[in-house]
This record gives sequence, structure tokens and C-alpha cells, in this order.
Amino acid sequence: MDSLATVLRRIPLFADLPPGGLAKIIADLREERHPRGTAICYEGDEASDFYIVKSGEVEVLVNRAGNQREVVAINGPSEWFGERALFSASSRSATVIARTDVELWRLTKEKFDGLIEENPWLILHFTQVLSDRLYSRNQDLSKIQSAFTFQTEFLFQAQPPDRQHLLLHTAILSALDPAIVQVLTGHPEVEVVFRTLVAESALVARHDGVFVYPEAVRDFLLTRLAASVGPEGIRTLHQRAAVCYEQVGQWDDALDHALAADEFSVAARLLTTHVDECFQHDQLDILHKWLARFPLEWRTGALASLGTRLEQALRPATTGQSAPPRVLVSSRTQWWLGAILGLVAGLGIALAPPFPGLDTTSMHMLGLLMWAVIFWVFDLFPDYVVGIGLMIGWILFDMVPPEVAVSGFTTSPFFLIIGVLGMTAALQSSGLLFRLALYILRSFPLTYRGQAMGLALSGTGITTSIPDTTSGTAIAGPIILALSDSLGYTRRSNGSAGLAMSALLGFGQMSPFFLTGAAENLLAWGLLTESARLEITWGGWFLAALPLAVVTFVLAFVTTMLLFPPEFQPTISRGLIHTQIEALGPMSRAEVINAGVVVGAMVGWISAPYHGVDVAWVAMSGLALLLATNLLDRATFRSGINWDFLFYLGAVLSLTSVVRKLGIDAWIIHQLTPILEPLTATPTKFLMGMTLAIFAARFILPSFPLVSLLTVTIVPIAANAGIQPQALLLVICTSVAIWFLPYQSTCYLALYFGTKEKAFSHGQVRLLAWSYGVIYLLAVLAAIPYWRWLELIP
Repeated sequence: MDSLATVLRRIPLFADLPPGGLAKIIADLREERHPRGTAICYEGDEASDFYIVKSGEVEVLVNRAGNQREVVAINGPSEWFGERALFSASSRSATVIARTDVELWRLTKEKFDGLIEENPWLILHFTQVLSDRLYSRNQDLSKIQSAFTFQTEFLFQAQPPDRQHLLLHTAILSALDPAIVQVLTGHPEVEVVFRTLVAESALVARHDGVFVYPEAVRDFLLTRLAASVGPEGIRTLHQRAAVCYEQVGQWDDALDHALAADEFSVAARLLTTHVDECFQHDQLDILHKWLARFPLEWRTGALASLGTRLEQALRPATTGQSAPPRVLVSSRTQWWLGAILGLVAGLGIALAPPFPGLDTTSMHMLGLLMWAVIFWVFDLFPDYVVGIGLMIGWILFDMVPPEVAVSGFTTSPFFLIIGVLGMTAALQSSGLLFRLALYILRSFPLTYRGQAMGLALSGTGITTSIPDTTSGTAIAGPIILALSDSLGYTRRSNGSAGLAMSALLGFGQMSPFFLTGAAENLLAWGLLTESARLEITWGGWFLAALPLAVVTFVLAFVTTMLLFPPEFQPTISRGLIHTQIEALGPMSRAEVINAGVVVGAMVGWISAPYHGVDVAWVAMSGLALLLATNLLDRATFRSGINWDFLFYLGAVLSLTSVVRKLGIDAWIIHQLTPILEPLTATPTKFLMGMTLAIFAARFILPSFPLVSLLTVTIVPIAANAGIQPQALLLVICTSVAIWFLPYQSTCYLALYFGTKEKAFSHGQVRLLAWSYGVIYLLAVLAAIPYWRWLELIP
């Protein structure tokens, strides 16, 4: 049997598709099996899937005269049907039934549309293919149609006037029953005339003893009839035909003509009287077509129960499902509740008397921040809109100078993210990320948990040497989408969200446990005295963090799997993965250069402490190289980088400078010191209290200023009580990695926007976010006996 890639290459639509595009099409194909006699799709159904036959055979049937089915094709292995469904919302033009037990590959229109959306360059490819095919077919059809029309016109004009009248006034009939025709037209010797026309011309044909007009001839006659008698004349003919057919007991033909004549009451009576016959003879596709021809008010009114019965027969798997959960509070009510709460809480804090140690401006700042937090929690506006509102508020209310309010747009992390997102866009367009996703798939068990574990472990491995979690999670975003698609999970499903959160565990939440795993770790380490820094090596940091790392990884992974059970277990096979890799072929020039740029950037990030070049400018250098080589063109640069996220990030980063400028950071530490200092006599209480205090402070302070403030102020207090800096730094760096709300973690946001907001929603993962608070508390508690053994705490 030919490989799937070879089969796809035979299909005109995919024949010239680049290797990366072909591999992505293969990723979206789903295998399914149908026993002999199963209807794959019905004529008249909404067309939404494209099929390729893997094994077995299917029959393609169309409804002909007298509602008889005719087999027009038998498709076997490596043949296909339904490609029109990918590009239009038209109805199925045929019924397809499994002739034997059959295995199919199915590509849904939803998946195909998603592929186009995420890879806009494919639009040009398919547009060109369809345009070329349409032009070629139109040229051929135009020639054939011109010749046919000339020939049919000649044959029609050669007939005597009474025959011309007979031909025109019977064009509305799908089958030419001589008895019906004689009543309808009053023409004598109808059967003799039809036999003569069959023998002498191609105007009438005979199939299985039934006289019929060939479809093209009938279209020709209907066009002339419309010009001759007009719409009302045709409607009258249909009314008469409906009466004739009902009188002779041919209710199905009577129903067809009643519908054509807009006699819906007559049609409804015939349908409800004889509907059981359709179900008994398995004519559900015909019944579906009849029902679809009724106006909406009939389908939702007098025929509503019939529609429900038909839907249950056509889609038995959807019956018996539980009703959707009742929404206790409408989304509109939630919106107004959040808006009012945000305004009231914000104004309440802003107008309150200043707390000791703060001035009126600081209170205004805290009130504005409370407003933003509540608006973010209730998701009233897009994140970046609220962020822009924060910056405007700082400037309009004269809280800080404009250069401070927008200072986040000049920081190193801001340019780091631009560089990383640009490199990610180039990686995705080159196909290298998709190739990497396939290699990850191949390396771990092809189960939901297996792939989730693979992402978590891969992320942890990369985190050990990249001192910036944001860049790692941003690069992981497209890989997560590709993995989710390959496993068959839809956007924002449990499966998709679980994979994303597993990646966040590895790339983000495990970063505190490696000295070079996060910039916050290096910042805290750098703020120590020289003698203290010399005592903390990379290996020593990891050794001390070992219980924290193990407890966090195990509990977080188990919690993720419990909170996000997959909708189904993946059915992807290793053979399909090998087929996708085969379709990709050898690495292209674009992939090689992109890989070189990413590896170079990673080396630059790892060695930043030695060469002194900021990680942001390493990333921007990589981006500049990709732009210079045109591997990231203008269109991809505009569409591939999430610019609204960058506005949000700039606002969040500006918050650090604003808090520092107003002295709010020092005020918070001043409030915490008298609470924490008495606890130093009991290290367990002190470290647990520190963890909880940091959780509370993270609602206001970003991670960098909080780490620097705590390292400078709390480390000396703890040292006087015999608590070594290494243990305290691990608690600080672990605790600041928390993200109860999205704005608290640029790492989380990089993943959210790196997956184009499609892998999960904020509300979907909120319970997991709060669960990390419990997980980190348990991890710190578990590490305390170990630290005593290492003599890091008394």
C-alpha cells in the first residue's frame, strides 16, 4: 500500500503543496473505521469533511428519477471524496455508503480552516490551485456546453410543434410516466412519441424501463420553458403534477412537485402521512432533503417533531447526552458586576486616607492598580486595553512622569520578547517547529500523559541552562499547538490546556530550582556579598533545591492531569508520525538557518554571565539576522508577532518603575519586616511565613523588585538567626514564581499569547494557578528537614 504522503501527492489539491504544508495536512487527518453498510454521509447533508479511503471500498450514490438511488462510483484504497467541503458550505451532492468494512482518513473543514488561519501563506497556494483548475474546467466546459447547446437546439427545432409543446411541458418531471404525461398534457400516443424520440434522437433516454430526460437536455428544456410561461406557469404545472401523482398513489413524486409549487400544506400532509415508510426503507437522506426544502417556520413549527426524529436517526451518538449546565449568572451580569466592583474598589482605595508611610499619590496608584486587577480578573476588556488604561491613568493623574509610566517599553525584557517572538514566527513559517514537535511525539509514549510528561521533562531540561523563562515558554507555544493538533485535541479543550500547563510546569515553574534557570535567581545571587556568592555554586544550588524540585514537579503534574482529563485518548499511530516526517523530507535552507539562529541565541543566553551582552540584545541580533536573510518577511513580521501582547507586557513592566518611584516597594517591605523578624527564632514558621507574605506581595509587586528588596532586607535578618542565604533565596525565588492572576507572570503570558490564545483560557486554568500556592507551600515544608540535614537552617 502506498504511503499517505504519496496518496496526498496524487490529489490535485495537495500535489504541489510544500513539504511543511503537506505534513501539517497529515497531522490533521484522523483515522476512523466503519462497518459494511454504514452511511458515511448523506446527499443533502452539510458538507464539512474530506475523506481518503485507507482500506476497503465505499459506494457513491445519487438520487435519480423516482427517488431511485444510482451508484455512480466505487472508491477503493488511496481514492478520495468530498474535497469541495473544504472550501464551501454547500450540501453533499451524493450519499456515500461503506461497501465493505472500510478505514478512512478524515480531514474536517474546521481543522482545515484552522490550518489556513495559522499558516496564511497556504491561502495563496490553494487559491492558485483552485484558480488554475477552475479556469481549465471552465474552458473545457464552455467548449462542450457550446457544442451541446447547438446540437440540442438543432434537434429540438427539428421536432413538430406538438412534440415541442410536449417536451417543454414535461421538463418539470424527473421521470416520464406516459400515463401521468397524458393526463398532464392531454397529448395522445405519448408512449409512441417517447419511443420514437429514444430511437431517433438523444432528447429522451430510457433507463431500467423508465423514460427520462438526460440532465443536460432537461436543463435546456427548463430554460426554454421558463422563458415561455414564466415562474407562475411553471408553478401551475407543478401543482397539476402533484395532483396527478397523488391520484395514482405516487406520493413521493407528488410531494416533490408540491414543494416545487410552494404548496407546503399539501407537502406537509403527504410527508407526515408517509414518513414511516421512509424510516422503514432507510430513505433518511431523501427525507432530509424534503425537510430542508420547507421554510424555517414549517421546520420549527408543524414539522419540528419530525425534524427531531430525523436528527436522532441520522446522528444517534448525539442522543441521550446530558443537557448543558445551567448558567447561574449571565455573562452580561458578570460584566456589570466586575465593572462596578472594579470602579468601587478602585475609588475606595484611591480616596481613602493615606496609610502610614504613603502619600496621596501612592494611594491613587494603589486604587488604580486595584481597578486594573479586578478588570483583569473579570476579563472585562482585553488584557492590553486595561494595561494601556493603567499607563494613561499614571500620566493623566500626574502620578509619575510620562517617561516612568512607559518605561517598560525600554526595558531589556521587552526587547527580549520582541526578539523571541520574531524568531518563533520564523521558526513556525519554516516548518522547523513542526518537525521538532514530531520528534518530541516520537520520543515519548503516544498517550495524553506520555506527551504531557514529555513536554514537562523537555521544558525542565531546557530551563536548566536558559536564564529566561519567558523566551522558553514563548518558543514552546507553537510546539504545543502542533502537538495538540497531532493528538486530535480541539482549541481550548482539556487536552489542549493540559498539554500547555505541562509545558508551563517544565519551562516556567521549575525555573527556580536551577541557578541559571531564571533571571530572578541570578539577580538574587548577584545581590549577595562576594563571600556568600562564592559559597553557592550551580551544583550547590540544585542540590539544595532538590526536594523543592521533586515535590513541585510531582504534585504539579498530578494536579494538572487531574484538573484537565482529556476528552479522549489519542488515536495517532507511530506510523502516521513517520509518514509526517517522511512528508517533511530533508531540512530546508530556511530550517537550517533558523536552527542555527536559535542555537546561537541559546548559547548566547547561557553564556551571558561571561560575555556580558544582555540576553535581550542576543535575541534582537537573532531577529535582525532573520530579517536580513528574508526568512522573516514583512507579512510574517506583522502577523507572526503578537503586538497586542507587547503593549500589555510594556504596561506590566512599567509597573515596576512606577512602584519604585512612588516608594510603594519600600513601604511593603517596611510592613513585612516586623511581622517576619520575630519568626526567625522558629525557621519553619519563618520560611512558611515568608512564602505567604511573598504570595500577598506579588499582587502588587512584580517579581524583580520583590526579589531585590527581599534579598537586600530579609537575608541579613535571617542570617542573624542562623538561616543560610541559599535556603532563603530558594524560598524567595520559588515563591515569586507564583501566578494567581495572569498579570503576575510574564512567563505565563508568553505561553498564553505564544499559543495565540488558543490552547487555553485564563478562566480554564485559574484553579491550577491557585493550586500552585498550595504546591509551593508543601514543597517548602518538605525541604525544611533536608535543609537542616545540609545545615542550611538551624
